[in-house]
Amino acid sequence: MKVVKLRYTRLLLGLVLAGCCQHSLLIAQVIKTGTLAPKDSPWHETLQEMSSTWIEISEGEVQLLIYAGGILGDEADMVRKMRIGQLHAAALSAEGLMYIIPEFDVLRMPMLLHNDDELRHVRNELTPYFTELLEKRGFILLSWGDAGWAYLFTSNPVVYPQDLNKYNEIVFIWAGGSGKKSWTEAGFKAVEVSAPDIFMSLQTGLVTTFTTPPIIALSYQWFPMAPYVTDMKAGPLPGAIIVSKKRWQQIPEEYREQLLTYSTRRGNELIETISGLEVEAMEVMQEHGLTILNAPEDARAEWYRLAKTYMYPEILKTEVPEELYQRVEGILANYRQQKGSADPE
Repeated sequence: MKVVKLRYTRLLLGLVLAGCCQHSLLIAQVIKTGTLAPKDSPWHETLQEMSSTWIEISEGEVQLLIYAGGILGDEADMVRKMRIGQLHAAALSAEGLMYIIPEFDVLRMPMLLHNDDELRHVRNELTPYFTELLEKRGFILLSWGDAGWAYLFTSNPVVYPQDLNKYNEIVFIWAGGSGKKSWTEAGFKAVEVSAPDIFMSLQTGLVTTFTTPPIIALSYQWFPMAPYVTDMKAGPLPGAIIVSKKRWQQIPEEYREQLLTYSTRRGNELIETISGLEVEAMEVMQEHGLTILNAPEDARAEWYRLAKTYMYPEILKTEVPEELYQRVEGILANYRQQKGSADPE
């Protein structure tokens, strides 16, 4: 009887250990993924679809575990957690990517790019460059993504730069970014705020002005506190889905190419979707009190001079190498010559 019990105990222990090993194997294939995007937003839905497809491609071995809505902190927190292995992947805006490759800021320099076609053309030209930079710094590019074009939302009708001071507007700056120095040197009030605190900061009047894409202003319900927007594109807010190189290399090699191919394609589909949703977001916000202000050509010229005088020097000093900026200027010049368009100057 003792022998039977001993055998039974050993068998049970073996099953438990086997179960633990299997559980560990499954857990090892879960890619913890963070995003500021709220649940049910286009960006969150994209990640969900990626997770489902990754499961199919890998025959159940690899999936994304998505932490949406900024529950892991802002994008700086996500990047830090990826570097120490607490998080494996993230859908980041340009703000987050700049903690890894500050050179990426060249794509959103104020009023440098004019439309979706220019953004896609320049980004395609620079994709090998950015991919290599990311890999050198420990990350793999899964796909590009966009949040749309940023517009200036204000609590009062601001059309010209001087209107900011006229109405005592306070500009929101991402915490940890370099924008505050540029705004203050230009003579305006600016306050740094982390992503989870933006809504409360708008409610309390700590900030009254922000520059963001319409879809984000609508999704996070920021626009009721800043119910005016100029019809002028300040710049795009591109982004990407990335995964730590270390975690990527733990995925079975036979799946990686298919996972990457699908992710790239799904990211391109999202970019197309966002382009159409931007117009819808503006219309919805107008129905709920948003006023769109026309920015005449002289106003646009003033904003562009402001950017070139105060923002470009700081960006080129701290984030974007001069040679990269010149390269983009060259790409744009050739592209615009083919399309028959011009620079605002």
